[in-house]
Amino acid sequence: MNPARVFLGIDIGGTFTDLVMWDGRILRTSKTPSTPDDWVRGVCAGLAQLGLTERDSSGRSPVGPIIELVHGSTVATNALLERKGDRVAFITTAGFEDLLVIGRQDRPELYTFDVRRPPPIVQRQDCFGVVERIGADGEVVTPLEEASLQTVVSEIAARGIEAAAVCLLFSHLSPAHEQRVADALRAAGLRACASSDLLPEFREYERAATTVINAYVAGKMTRYLQRLEAAARRHGIAGVRIMQSNGGQIGVATACRQAVRTILSGPAGGVVAAAHVARQLGVTRFMTYDMGGTSTDVALHDGQIARRTDTTIGGTPIAVPMLAIHTVGAGGGSIAAIDEGGALRVGPESAGADPGPACYGRGDLPTVTDAHVVLGRLRPEYFLGGAMRLDAARSHAAMAALGARIGCDATAAARAVIAVCGANMEHALSVVSAQQGHDPADFWLVSYGGAGGLHACDLAESLELPGVIVAAQAGLLSAMGLMLSDIVMDFSRSLPRAAGGIDLNAVRYETARLMDTAADAVTREGYDLDDVECDRLIDLRYAGQAYALTLPIESMTDAARLTAPFHALHEQRYGFAAADRPVEAVTVRVRARIATGAAHAHQPRPAPAAIESRPAPPEALLGTDDVWFDEPRPTPLVRRDRLPPGARVDGPALLLDDFSTTIVRPGWRADAKPEGHIRLTRA
Repeated sequence: MNPARVFLGIDIGGTFTDLVMWDGRILRTSKTPSTPDDWVRGVCAGLAQLGLTERDSSGRSPVGPIIELVHGSTVATNALLERKGDRVAFITTAGFEDLLVIGRQDRPELYTFDVRRPPPIVQRQDCFGVVERIGADGEVVTPLEEASLQTVVSEIAARGIEAAAVCLLFSHLSPAHEQRVADALRAAGLRACASSDLLPEFREYERAATTVINAYVAGKMTRYLQRLEAAARRHGIAGVRIMQSNGGQIGVATACRQAVRTILSGPAGGVVAAAHVARQLGVTRFMTYDMGGTSTDVALHDGQIARRTDTTIGGTPIAVPMLAIHTVGAGGGSIAAIDEGGALRVGPESAGADPGPACYGRGDLPTVTDAHVVLGRLRPEYFLGGAMRLDAARSHAAMAALGARIGCDATAAARAVIAVCGANMEHALSVVSAQQGHDPADFWLVSYGGAGGLHACDLAESLELPGVIVAAQAGLLSAMGLMLSDIVMDFSRSLPRAAGGIDLNAVRYETARLMDTAADAVTREGYDLDDVECDRLIDLRYAGQAYALTLPIESMTDAARLTAPFHALHEQRYGFAAADRPVEAVTVRVRARIATGAAHAHQPRPAPAAIESRPAPPEALLGTDDVWFDEPRPTPLVRRDRLPPGARVDGPALLLDDFSTTIVRPGWRADAKPEGHIRLTRA
């Protein structure tokens, strides 16, 4: 291994922690159980498996400096979903203290009378108003009253609150009042997050909610990253970067200040790697399908990765740019149970890493993994390359107990669990395709995650997809994507409303300001402006519409060059366009991107097909055993990494590797590609 430059990707999932390491020649991998009580402990166990022991007493690193560690973190996500962030004070314009409680008028479940919303992040008694007012035109209506501000700061400090979120009305147009409030809070020793720094966009509620979430999770993220950096230094790692929800990396300092940008950190890495895999095989239209231990993440790629600037997680809106990833609680560890109405439910609760599925030997809850063991689809002797043998007897006992409640045997119960789980994932794929105006039958499925290959053929058959690509290193692809990602910084600013159309002068002016802001940020991060590519984007909508569509800015010479693509996209997305209606420009955006290859041009990026060199392999066929499909069928067990390029395997078959299993259904065929990927198509 060349000690001068080593890249490391670490993705922490709910069940396993995945690590991949690349030195320019060889890819080394590790998968260890996650440790929810202390995530860093699981990371250190994985580093030890890769041979990265702690520094000796002389301070020398045993492998030399690793200058690029990119980490996919679930810390912010878990803190939000479990409501375990820091206590936060919310400061807004006096009279609007109930903004977070009122929210929007939308109903999450239209026909539910007893609507139960998740607990609020900020308690009502911790919401404060300061006397000031900025108008909708950005002009000062009421000057900031200093006495009111000092009273609020004193009250917050007296309550022992450590973090504060500041969102004043129309601060995205004139941030002076908001910046003064944030400065006063910081002077009193509080961590203050101002919405004009994080998200200078219109929509008071979404801007406030995003700012509150950032303040809520930033403390926990900061403490975690400090421990991670300390552990990294002990293992000879020189630098750490964090994956964002938008598919790009940022530095630790930025991740601490803007932790809300890491909410979908791990899944974003998988989407980036899946796009790389599809490009290798010449596929441009595909859906990504990542099934792990606790959830399934899906996204759509139609020439480019779909992105969005609004989503809801844990019942709270988040308005920062992110990849358009849809998540459902359907993973290998998803628990099967009977609900109050007597129906079989699978997920969203998960057995996680501890106790895990029944076959892990520490619990007795029936899960999707146990169902596959009962049906012969997961081979206990080959799980994790033989490093962790599954307890098939416990899986059968768990499924038998579930079957007793619904009047069937263990095998029928297992088949029912697989069917229900599959329906949940099929719906998720429809959300990102059919519900966005796309025909699923036009898209391939790129499958990865430890459990993705177990369901990929079923999903492709149900949705009539043309085929499936099972990525090389499928069980570790999200960690691989962390290393393949670029450094990305997003900047945005909402425009003053222009009556009757688009104010091109305002668009040009604000875009130029954002370009300058991006250049300053890139320079502060220590990168050369010559390596930066900037995408200019704009949010457009019909006058009177509530929501906008984001499009690239191809030209700012006349409004028609902006509106014509908008009409076309609107018709594709919603089935109609209104070319006679005026179009409004809402927000301009700049995405600064620094390709990893540009920042480290002297070393190639890792390729997902890279594997550690091995001696000449024996025969790929490991044996034959009965596996349940519509009935038990004799099924070859094939070692995937022993298949030479061009090899063909006709279904039924199980393709086994150290970190995943792929089912080739009857009537399907698997073709081994030179890049290490498997292409599944109907025979």
